[in-house]
Amino acid sequence: MTAASRTIAERYTLLEKLGGDGTAVLWRGEDGPDGRQVAIKELLLPALDEQARAAVVERLQREARVDHPSVVPVHEVVVADGTPFVVMDLVDARTLEELVASGPLPPRFVAEIGRQVLGALAAAHAVGVVHGDVRPANVLVSSDGTARLTGFGIGQVLDPSGSPAFLAPERIAGHEGTPHSDLWSLGVTLLSASEGANPFRRENVAATLYAVVNDQPVFSRTYGTLADVLRGLLAKAPHARLLPDHAIPMLALAANGAETPVPILPAPTRPGVNPPSVFAILAGVAGMVLGFALLANAMLMHQAYYFSDFSDLSILVGDLSLILAGVASVAGGASLLARVQAGQIMLSASALLTLISFCLLTVIGEDRVHLGLPVQPGFTVDLLVLVFALGMAGVVWFVPARRPAVG
Repeated sequence: MTAASRTIAERYTLLEKLGGDGTAVLWRGEDGPDGRQVAIKELLLPALDEQARAAVVERLQREARVDHPSVVPVHEVVVADGTPFVVMDLVDARTLEELVASGPLPPRFVAEIGRQVLGALAAAHAVGVVHGDVRPANVLVSSDGTARLTGFGIGQVLDPSGSPAFLAPERIAGHEGTPHSDLWSLGVTLLSASEGANPFRRENVAATLYAVVNDQPVFSRTYGTLADVLRGLLAKAPHARLLPDHAIPMLALAANGAETPVPILPAPTRPGVNPPSVFAILAGVAGMVLGFALLANAMLMHQAYYFSDFSDLSILVGDLSLILAGVASVAGGASLLARVQAGQIMLSASALLTLISFCLLTVIGEDRVHLGLPVQPGFTVDLLVLVFALGMAGVVWFVPARRPAVG
């Protein structure tokens, strides 16, 4: 029986074969009651039992009807001799795959196609429908530049694994298709149109899948705002991808030739952690300098590592206090750079230990010697360090404990 005489569902006549890819055949058909021209896609599935046919039809009916100007309307899904047929509007257009076969497309043209198709996807996602098979063969482009997305639900029925070169990394890992995976597939589709070839396609399926997961696409002809959008859509992590609310206006700019720089948003800070103020940074550096000065004073002037030379308990305690004061000051200065409250406490403790050390080490000895040195200059050095430590302990409490969040 020839196509011209083949009628399905006692209504639609298959007139002319328009194309096919091994999983489906597209026919130009006629709606019997009024003679309206329609497109009919025949899904080449194995023989299905009644329950399986009903499930396929239900899924196609649920997912294939998305109301948007950039979606090819589906009128009906029928089953004839166990084979599902999807009846759609007949669109006078070529597929994006056919257009790209002649070479790369102009970036502004690609951006306009992307704007329209992304609008269709956003409408589908809003009603809980995932396309699952976004690729150039499912994008129809009319002579006036109107783009329409087709194939809703069909790809999931024919080949749930999708087309390898257009699969999102998470789908290769075995996860179900999501709106985020549709965004990835659209990014690959648009980049393929702009560059003239799929950036992930390799000599075999295994190499292609590896490239999708591990390789970064090359942008040799794609630039400006369009490139920014495509990089956003092709983020490896699903939730890092550019969402339609941001991508559609950017694609509109690119389609109009406006190369407006994309604003770079500040990196989010972790909850409860704020960047230190300039005052905190200066105080932190000063605290660390004070700490090193205290340790140098202890090790060089007081020779604190010769504990065996100091039989007097007051001398030993004074030296230990000076060493601990240095450690606390270094730690406090470092803490100011991240945790101001901890830094304030440590520097205050350092000042107190410095004061204790000064009192213990400057009153010992009937001949007013300063641990084997004349009162000058040892006493003067300790006095200056003490004043600096006490000053730091007071100043750091004026450092803001939290910097106001930006925005």
